[in-house]
Amino acid sequence: MSLLSRLRRLFSPPAGSSGLAEIARSTTVLETCPIRPVSAPCASALSHPERNPFRDWESMPVTIRQFTLRDIVLDQPLMTLLHAGHPVADTAYVQDPEAVRNLRLRPADVIRCAPFKGMTASCVDHWASNFYHWVAHTIPTLHVLSRAGRPIRLVLPEHMHPWQFETLELFGLTGDAHIRLQQGRQYAFSALDYITFVNGSADFAVSDLSRDAYSRLRQAAGATTPSAGRRLYIERGSSANRHVPNEAELAGALEKIGFERVHPETLSLSEQIRLFSDAGMVMGMLGAGMANIAWCQPGTLVYELVPSHHINPCFAAMATQGGLKYWADVFETGAARENHTDEAAIPLPVADILDRVRELVALLPDA
Repeated sequence: MSLLSRLRRLFSPPAGSSGLAEIARSTTVLETCPIRPVSAPCASALSHPERNPFRDWESMPVTIRQFTLRDIVLDQPLMTLLHAGHPVADTAYVQDPEAVRNLRLRPADVIRCAPFKGMTASCVDHWASNFYHWVAHTIPTLHVLSRAGRPIRLVLPEHMHPWQFETLELFGLTGDAHIRLQQGRQYAFSALDYITFVNGSADFAVSDLSRDAYSRLRQAAGATTPSAGRRLYIERGSSANRHVPNEAELAGALEKIGFERVHPETLSLSEQIRLFSDAGMVMGMLGAGMANIAWCQPGTLVYELVPSHHINPCFAAMATQGGLKYWADVFETGAARENHTDEAAIPLPVADILDRVRELVALLPDA
């Protein structure tokens, strides 16, 4: 099965369920995302181009919409909406289709939310604590909402990280009206707005709204100077998913040739934004930390190592969207099934990766 076919299957809603367009009181088209080829460095200067699964990649054409809904219920466990007691198919972001089909109102779990003089909006998916999902889905949503010129009541997770609170501050969206979702409950709203960034619609698209949101946060965080050309390696370290046995060996070798070893989770959001805005080259393995390329300035070179059991073009899309130069190489992991969590059983080919890094560094303006 091709990569595109796998992605379409992943994001296909369960059959027989209603969709947002069918139930919306009103619909606003926010943006139409065009097809764009990946912005690769000079491939003719690189050996073994066949190792890059995205060298001929193109972004998906997507339309981003804002739906105004009435008499809607949000199920916290699945972060899926229900209307007239039935699930709204295209809000079930990467959920088990059987679980969505069986989703119904649970009257004992329902919390009825008071009407609000302004706009109430859902802005997170069920992986709200994941940095990539917050950057790709929530930040563009907050950008759109913050420009609405109306009071905003956000529907947010119960437990939030400091960088999530900091995001709200940078957008000027702090306040006491927001709703914090409790585990296992369902929330009934007389009115709710839903923007399709939240359901992953733009994960493989090139969105001007997303790019504008990231640029706005760069300015708010004080990252306004030209890039300093720093070379950054995002170290996964003790990350729970996709652990690689000899990553420390690679990180140490990169440090010897001028790379800084970065652990983004130890920094505030503003510190991450300023650091990656300073980068001339960013390297890392597929993972949430790579979402920091959103803060890179146009022309920055991004080199991603992609595990063979989870070939995902989300960062190819983010790099192309930001005007970055992007290259990827697949590394064999020995994992038996396609998924986003398994550890690698095969060590990284450190010597081959360093050879590739030298080729890419030679393409930098200051090389």
